Amino acid sequence: MRKQSRQPRIDKSLYIPSELQYFVNKDTYSLVIKGGAGTGKTTLSLTILKGLEIKSNFFYICTRVSPRQLSISYPWISKYVENQKERISGPSISDTEVPINFEDARLDEPESLFERITNELMDVKSPLIIIDSWDAVASFMDREARLNNERVLQTWRERAGAKLIFVNEDPADTSLDNLVDGVVRLDKVEKGYARIREISLLKLRGVRITKPSYLFTLDKCSFRSFQTYSPQHFGIELVSISSPHFKNNIRNLPITMLEHGLIKSGYDELDLNLGGGIPRRALVILEVDSNISLEVAMAFLFRVIQAFLSSGNVVFFEPPEEVGSVTANKFMESCISVTQMGSGKFLRIGPASKDSAHDSSASGDRIQTENFMRRLNESITKEQQNNPNKLVLCAMSLGHLQRLGTHSMLEFLRLGRQNFDLSIVISRKSESLAWSSEIVDICLKMVVINGTLVLRTLYPVSPILAIEVEKLFGFPVTNLIPLV
Repeated sequence: MRKQSRQPRIDKSLYIPSELQYFVNKDTYSLVIKGGAGTGKTTLSLTILKGLEIKSNFFYICTRVSPRQLSISYPWISKYVENQKERISGPSISDTEVPINFEDARLDEPESLFERITNELMDVKSPLIIIDSWDAVASFMDREARLNNERVLQTWRERAGAKLIFVNEDPADTSLDNLVDGVVRLDKVEKGYARIREISLLKLRGVRITKPSYLFTLDKCSFRSFQTYSPQHFGIELVSISSPHFKNNIRNLPITMLEHGLIKSGYDELDLNLGGGIPRRALVILEVDSNISLEVAMAFLFRVIQAFLSSGNVVFFEPPEEVGSVTANKFMESCISVTQMGSGKFLRIGPASKDSAHDSSASGDRIQTENFMRRLNESITKEQQNNPNKLVLCAMSLGHLQRLGTHSMLEFLRLGRQNFDLSIVISRKSESLAWSSEIVDICLKMVVINGTLVLRTLYPVSPILAIEVEKLFGFPVTNLIPLV
């Protein structure tokens, strides 16, 4: 019976595509990473090196950028310096130096460099060799010599049981594609409204490619691809979140909700895109594409609500009907649990019931709407009197507002401008309401691009943010990562 390959050792926090994780964890292979200038080839190479946790048994050949410049651009490389200090006798390595396994080959002759590579393959057991980039070496060879040397490298790589990674600057160059075991291409793609990065898995021998391409980012000098959107990731499990551990594990919560007249959203990256935060008295539209579950919007808003409540502020909220009563109740219970851990106050708005809103009696509709507006006014007045120094957030769906009627909906928006420090309306793209910058201060859109869930800011225009989710004590907690 054929022995199964072991599972990847790569740390999941590195976020390399799962197919590529499995491939680079193999005992021996050759891989080409190709792409134009600035697409992230070096970053991916170094991320693979870091993910494999190879401390000394590697050789990184720099033909374009010096090892010193790499250490400046990628500060985390310094960990290799620390790991090698114990192995080197004599004077210790200074903080400005780079690991001895990084070779500056910018001025080397191709013949001497090629000999050095083959010596490494012959003398070191199962090494990892990264040539960044192969183009700079191959450009000094004629076609016949290049093809011959590439075949020699493959032969010695197989005999040594090594891993060999070629970085290729020309995405159109396919000379190595048939010879190596794996080929990936990095691109910067124009989507009309933004430039995003995409990795294509063109060939990974022995690995089933279930998703041929992924979006990725080079944020914080690391390669990070994104998980594929699935509605199941946003379900709320029956797990209590009243434990303080839940609150302590929600990252990036603002210490002060209001700074320079701007309200902190609970997401550092979103606040950065908005110039520091959300303007006070702002109306924010959160538009969710039709192929995205509204539970995603709920998970996104929870962090905003949690930031308000943890800071002792007041939240008025009504969940969208589309999410269903079971999910809505779980969500409300979660918000109440957060309230019990702090000094904030969580209130359900409770608009006119669906049955009443569809009553055939026009006078009945009017009475229900008037009663709702009166109760809401009374609640707002009461909270402002009891908590004059607290911020007030109101969040509800556009569907609830539309049931009030056009006049009452506009009245509600006017009321929000006067009394709520922040109003958020959840909207479906298909819902008939033309939002404009004259009505709305901030328009956020949730869409899926190549399987990745992202948040776009229509106005003000700003970089796209990928939405990642993790289950924390059974609750879906969202994080925003810039696509840079």
